[in-house]
Amino acid sequence: MPSTAETATDRILSHLSEIGAGRCTITEEAIVRERDPNMSQILLGLLVLHEDLAYARKLRDEAEAARLVTANERERLLEELEKALAARDQFLALASHELRTPLSTMTLLVDNFVEAVTVTESGKLAALITQHLPILKRQVERLGTLVLEMLDVSQITSGGLDLVPAPVDLTAIVREVVERFGLEIERRQVTVKMHADFPVVGMWDGARLDQVVTNLLSNALKFGAGRPVEISVRAEADRAVLIVRDCGIGIAPQIRSKIFGPFSGAVSTRHHAGLGLGLWIAHQIVRASGGSITADSRPDEGSTFTVELPR
Repeated sequence: MPSTAETATDRILSHLSEIGAGRCTITEEAIVRERDPNMSQILLGLLVLHEDLAYARKLRDEAEAARLVTANERERLLEELEKALAARDQFLALASHELRTPLSTMTLLVDNFVEAVTVTESGKLAALITQHLPILKRQVERLGTLVLEMLDVSQITSGGLDLVPAPVDLTAIVREVVERFGLEIERRQVTVKMHADFPVVGMWDGARLDQVVTNLLSNALKFGAGRPVEISVRAEADRAVLIVRDCGIGIAPQIRSKIFGPFSGAVSTRHHAGLGLGLWIAHQIVRASGGSITADSRPDEGSTFTVELPR
């Protein structure tokens, strides 16, 4: 029969084994009920040891969790920095290319004008000017658009857009934009149908809203494959709704979720000029105005962009 000492030793070893495994069956009630004062003190010491180890383990786990959070955050920041640097490089490369193209065209046209003034008869000179001035005008407008986009990128990335809300009629803005695109619409031989019969007034930044409509219409003309474009404006109880729909090439499913990001043109810039910033800038303006912009599109079935703005 085991002695009392052996039994006490076995109990202590059993409790130590449990504590080593992160468990403890010693309770304060068991300590109080213990008849042997020495064993009671030992059990109390083992309970304190378990609690100290548990607390140390908790601190260690919290420190490890904090270290992992810090490491993950550092990794995320590095990844974002790499993406930002890549986007910057892409932007600079695109901007350089897009600015060079109209500048080269304008330089060539100006050279032709200078030469024509000195060697061409007046009648032929007038015909030459009539032929080339519209091209020169388009290139100047293109340059202006590119410069504005670059300024918008700088403003958005440095802290957001500064909006100046005032009473604005969205219907009037849409009509002005369509009228401004008259020559481009005629050149592309596209039919633009408007469904905007009544004023839709709200507190918005008129210039920025003009920019949204301009970017959406430009996008529809660019990717509409020469098919009709529809623009509608309507007022609802607490919001205004603008819809721009084309029947063009559409957007592939794998790209659809990225079209409101910078440099995310739906097709290669080798086929369509631009910095790929129009939809991103439109999204930033609409979001800063408290609204939303969505796209519904299928390849070869066209695209529908819907803007909702609080009134």
